[in-house]
Amino acid sequence: MAASTKEQLYQQLLGLSYEEKVYKTYYELRDDPPAREAYLAEVADYALENGLLIPELAGAQIPEVFSEETYYSFLPIGRGSNVNVCRHSRYTPVFRYSTSFFEILYVLDGHIGHTLADEDFPLSKGDVSFIPPGVKRTIEVFDESVVLSIHIRHDTFADAFFSVLRYDNILSDFFMSSLYSQRPARNILFPTGEDLEIRDMILEMYQEAHQGDAYSWRLLNNLVPMFFAKLLRGYSDQAVLRGPSKSRTSRVSTLSMLSFINDHYRTVSLQEFAEQFHYSIPHCSRLIREETGMGFSAFVRRVKMNHVLPLLRGTNLSVAEISSQVGYENPESFIRAFEKLYSMSPTAYRRRP
Repeated sequence: MAASTKEQLYQQLLGLSYEEKVYKTYYELRDDPPAREAYLAEVADYALENGLLIPELAGAQIPEVFSEETYYSFLPIGRGSNVNVCRHSRYTPVFRYSTSFFEILYVLDGHIGHTLADEDFPLSKGDVSFIPPGVKRTIEVFDESVVLSIHIRHDTFADAFFSVLRYDNILSDFFMSSLYSQRPARNILFPTGEDLEIRDMILEMYQEAHQGDAYSWRLLNNLVPMFFAKLLRGYSDQAVLRGPSKSRTSRVSTLSMLSFINDHYRTVSLQEFAEQFHYSIPHCSRLIREETGMGFSAFVRRVKMNHVLPLLRGTNLSVAEISSQVGYENPESFIRAFEKLYSMSPTAYRRRP
């Protein structure tokens, strides 16, 4: 993506879309209820067809939890992609929501109001905020500020972006906590300010998501790890991980253990695990249960299943081949474990629309 093209896209994103103009007029009429009601009647068809989030509009639906399908239906990129990028519409009414996917907010210009779990965390230009699934949040943009939102599927993250979990860094701590801990981090913030390299990488991801050709999803899946690496190289020392009150040192030690299991899930045993970290077997078992709410064997099964789902959905491998690939000695054991966790067979999961 040429520098001139990125600058054009940046300028384009600074301008108001028609949807944002509708939201802005609705916002500006907040002190004149009759005029607002008349305006809503005028734009009702457009607003309903395009899913605008206006509570007074009859038939409008504002979900408490946003899923990938909420956005993917409006984007040209294939729904099989692990990544999508969109712009948060300015002047959208403030509402509290969570997502079923990882959301990364990037303030392209200006500043925005932002809450996480009912605490205020305003964001400024260049801030990159990672938010895990399930955390309640609000976004408030009632001026010309611009915020982009990167969505990463929760169910394929461990497989599609496995490399970021293999290293001892603050971002791998965040994702391991989000994927497996019963006390997950609420947020990680990288303040990148005026960093044009970070800005341009995000603009390139945005363009690919909206270009949506046969190569876009492949490019996006490769751009994301590069983006993570750039953030870690430039801003690890400035990044802020927000989560439970347990000490950072203690959490990192335990999360490193989870990363080790994630790296060696096919064959890891509790004995090997204990030897790796120089703890007794009972102590290792207790640490894993305290962090994940599961025993060692149950946690390993969960990790395996996180790698199974994209293989079922995204490959033509047989159930037996998948079973072997994730470390089961026979397909029957794999099928029983899958059915216990998902209440359906691997074949039934694969056939779902």
